[in-house]
Amino acid sequence: MKVLVTGSSGFVGGRFVSDFGSQYEIKTASLRATPISDISLDKIDVVVHCAALVHQMQGASREEYFTANYQLTVALAQKAKQAGVKQFIFLSTAHVYGIYGDIENPQTVLTTETPCNPQDPYGESKLAAEKDLQALQTANFIVSIVRPPLVYGEGAKGNLLSLAKLVQRMPWLPFKYDRNRRSIIYVGNLTYFIHLVIQKQIFGIFLPQDQKPLSIKDMITLLAQSMNRDVWLFTPPQLLLFFLKKALPHYSSRLFGSLALDSTESNSKLGYRPPFTTTVGMMRMIEIENHKE
Repeated sequence: MKVLVTGSSGFVGGRFVSDFGSQYEIKTASLRATPISDISLDKIDVVVHCAALVHQMQGASREEYFTANYQLTVALAQKAKQAGVKQFIFLSTAHVYGIYGDIENPQTVLTTETPCNPQDPYGESKLAAEKDLQALQTANFIVSIVRPPLVYGEGAKGNLLSLAKLVQRMPWLPFKYDRNRRSIIYVGNLTYFIHLVIQKQIFGIFLPQDQKPLSIKDMITLLAQSMNRDVWLFTPPQLLLFFLKKALPHYSSRLFGSLALDSTESNSKLGYRPPFTTTVGMMRMIEIENHKE
């Protein structure tokens, strides 16, 4: 099977090429370096579209997000359909739901039927692409949309790595809080999930994650175990929670809010069981980060 992977220099795309380069005949394409008109899709069976403009901490314009995540995605899919590609796999994001962390309703679980209400240009551009891709679908052109939550692993950046660094430096932390639930996925589990989407050749929206969602207490505990560190957790004072919620709602929702996916249907359709435990994924992330230092 011939597979074209975009974003192969990125975190997920590069890992997919590394993990499954021996199982597929893989070609890669850079949408930054090559106009879509110059990308060859001759005899390509599947496009795995990982290229994207992800959340930029320093900021990016709405136009930049929509150019990268919407316009280029739809243009590539249209060309793929015209070229006779059988399946187009779009790496979307759980950001399309517009929930960074639900503090008021910590037991809320998101499904493929949950209404999407993205709150930033990143999520909006991804959702816009999803809708146009689904409109392109036919019996001969399968569209598969994958909405991962936070992705972590070797070479990852972001919130989980920031928490790991906090665990390394602080022996006492106010994270003995287990009411929230957050879905995460190790990059090796995500690439395996994408592999199953290719193998099953089925359309629809898919929600990948590790074995189960975790509370902030669970995450800190697993990170500490991965680093072989002793960390004493204490219950965050109600005053601290109130202050964070009012003064720093963004951080409050990410630390103590819930963003849990219900992957039951996706797992059943694909026969997915994560090959790596969350503990193993965290250990590998920490090991690579320690080598950098």
